[in-house]
Amino acid sequence: MVSGIIFDMDGVLIDSERQSNEGWLWAAGQLGVDMPMWLIDSFKGAPAELCCKFFDDYYKGVIDYWEAKELRTQHVYKIRETEGIPVKKGVKDIFEYIRNNGLKCAVATSTRRESAEKTLHEIGMWDYLDAVVYGDEVEHGKPEPDIFLRAAKAIGVNPSEAVVVEDSINGIKAGYAADMRVVHIPDTIAIDDDIRKLTYMVCADLNGLINVVESINKPVINRKNVINAFAEYVRNYDPSDEKIKLKIDHTYRVAGLCQRIAESLGLSEPDVDIAWLLGMLHDIGRFEQIRRFGTFNDAQSVDHAEFGADLLFKEGLIRKFAEGYYEECELAQLDNQSDYCQEERKIKEFLVNNDATTVDDEQIIKNNEHHNKDTGLLEMAIRQHNKYRVKEDLTERQRMFCDILRDADKVDIFKVNADIPMEIIYDVTTEELKSGVISKEVLESFYKRETVLKSVRKSAVDHIVGHISLLFELVYKESYRQAKEQGYVYKLLDFKSNVPEVNAEFDNMRKYVDEFLKKI
Repeated sequence: MVSGIIFDMDGVLIDSERQSNEGWLWAAGQLGVDMPMWLIDSFKGAPAELCCKFFDDYYKGVIDYWEAKELRTQHVYKIRETEGIPVKKGVKDIFEYIRNNGLKCAVATSTRRESAEKTLHEIGMWDYLDAVVYGDEVEHGKPEPDIFLRAAKAIGVNPSEAVVVEDSINGIKAGYAADMRVVHIPDTIAIDDDIRKLTYMVCADLNGLINVVESINKPVINRKNVINAFAEYVRNYDPSDEKIKLKIDHTYRVAGLCQRIAESLGLSEPDVDIAWLLGMLHDIGRFEQIRRFGTFNDAQSVDHAEFGADLLFKEGLIRKFAEGYYEECELAQLDNQSDYCQEERKIKEFLVNNDATTVDDEQIIKNNEHHNKDTGLLEMAIRQHNKYRVKEDLTERQRMFCDILRDADKVDIFKVNADIPMEIIYDVTTEELKSGVISKEVLESFYKRETVLKSVRKSAVDHIVGHISLLFELVYKESYRQAKEQGYVYKLLDFKSNVPEVNAEFDNMRKYVDEFLKKI
């Protein structure tokens, strides 16, 4: 998802590099020295302090960098008095597109404030911008990521949802280091294969950038088709089986909760759709689990999350949902391939079909390893939804979708466990349920606000406490709001035992939950 675009200025918005080159050559002539083009190219996109170092390393103090730069600037202004400031192709179009589509935008330039502001006003772009960040406002200039991270923060956009538009090597390195998609608009500097690998896409001009953003933000979920595919799938299982009906109803409720949580976070419509889709797919493994093993108990059968992900992404079941997953997508590579994501191929196909200029189209997926951390988002979230702890090496975006699904699943588990007779849920008799006691380890976990591991649960009552403890590990405020509004946690806390000590402990737990929720 792209929510904001951050532009370099020189060489991207304005065709200034030729004028700058002429200015440096003129300054060198005035000072009686030669200046090679490779040295001039090294200045592009770099902060003044780094340029000064390059300059001094080459001239060994024979001439002063700041004097040369002032002469260069004066000459550039003289050129502009005659030629004006040449604007890059597509500037007006891309900024109108940004405005019309509700995107945020900023300029992040190494050019000093006075000069940059003057330029942006003269080319008529100032009023389109939500923020401008200058090189002297950050501790480290390009190729460090500081300037782009500051720009993203200024416009309120997560780095993962930002696109950096650059022409220079230093700028590309900075955007990559900021964990943003980098679109390269070639200008006067050629880039080698190593630098190209840091880019997300290469476009001939800014008009091509529109195609890139459109391809990423294009709605990808057809809900009607997903619902139809799900209905068709569950028809393969006995609808009179209460366990099957339970999981069907649970699926739809979790999908709805995923949507509400995603909306509460202010996510884009496509990302809300992805969250909803996760809810629809997360328990696919449950249906085949009950048919093959006759139980929902993972310990006695299979890990239902892993099982479901294997069914979807290894055995190709995702084909049934593919029409509602990514429209018109190519599915040939699904066979025998887990961690599959169609987004990158979709982008490539879109760009080719819309005549966008790319570099090495066939290598987009391979070369874009940095941003392919998002690959297999659905599969990864489904595999992680029932884990005690999610994997640590997740991107912020991956963790967010994991947390959304896990929260939604937990909130609805409260309802399932409150509505369904506990004897059925825990496969015990009423006598066993009413006479059970709470294990010490279970209580310790509860009051530490930790999810109670199944391995320490010894009685049916332990399972009740374990399910209540899921409350403590909810992540989002909307999840807590839903849990409080539905009230199923309190229904579980209303459990009445034949053991007075157990009833007393449930009273204590209720008071503890009350105090906990007041602080949320």
